[in-house]
Amino acid sequence: MKFLGWSFTIVYCLFSFVAASPITAHSNESVVIEERGSALCRLTNIVEATPTIVTASTLSNMQFFAQYAAAAYCNSNPSLVGQAISCSTGCPSVTAALPTNYAYLGYDQSEVQGFLAIDTANSLIVISYMGTTNFDNIVADCDLVSGCKLHQGFQYAWEDVQMYTMDAIKAATAAYPSYAVVVTGHSLGGGVATIAAAYIRAAGIPADIYSYGSPRVGNTEFVNFVDAQQGSNYRVTHTTDPITRYPGQFFGYRHTSPEFWLSTGSATTTSYGIADIQVCEGISNKDCSVASSSVDLTPHMYYFQDIASC
Repeated sequence: MKFLGWSFTIVYCLFSFVAASPITAHSNESVVIEERGSALCRLTNIVEATPTIVTASTLSNMQFFAQYAAAAYCNSNPSLVGQAISCSTGCPSVTAALPTNYAYLGYDQSEVQGFLAIDTANSLIVISYMGTTNFDNIVADCDLVSGCKLHQGFQYAWEDVQMYTMDAIKAATAAYPSYAVVVTGHSLGGGVATIAAAYIRAAGIPADIYSYGSPRVGNTEFVNFVDAQQGSNYRVTHTTDPITRYPGQFFGYRHTSPEFWLSTGSATTTSYGIADIQVCEGISNKDCSVASSSVDLTPHMYYFQDIASC
């Protein structure tokens, strides 16, 4: 499934709304994670003391979970529960592992949908959320909130799948207690994956995040909380992908750290080696993808593959 048609609309919408609406104007609409924002979000700006090194394993995992993120575009369907995760072209390594679609995350009218897979070949529990594919998500993406809170559009999207996600992850970890947990997604799905992982970790379940082309979903306090939780964050960006720069830092929004920037090649480059990946530490770094001012949406669609073409 491709969504280039709406992609130009989302950029226009974000540009227009951000320019017109400072974050402080929406303080009365703020949302606190589990009503504990003041307690959970007191951490200072965290930057790892030891620089992150990209290894062959890091690269292999980023490529592998990009396929799981792609798989959400054609496996997020209740009728597929109990069947093997599969794609026409977008997830050959995942398909080869024969993971089972354990749970559908969402409902017909939910803002975002996804699946939970049991990957016995790799001893993994994988949650994957699909990116924006309808106009409702674009409108939601233009809502901003402030405080130790979340971007309102992402909060609404998360609320649509929260109950399904938490019920499924608790059941899956009870059935497969030794399996590692990974939460992934592309675009809006990457943003929801970040929020979902925060809740899953807060429930005492360590989880790694692999997000691809995710917008910012919260402010300094929120991302510091996520960065301090048990589990690793792999936030992948591609060349000049503009979606990763919104909502703007000017209004207090920040990214999780570190950023793994696929820095070389063209907008459609999918083949990357270790030397092509630049790591930028910090929640408001200015050295990787954020340095670009491009509004071309093409790189948003290519993360090790045509990521929305399942």
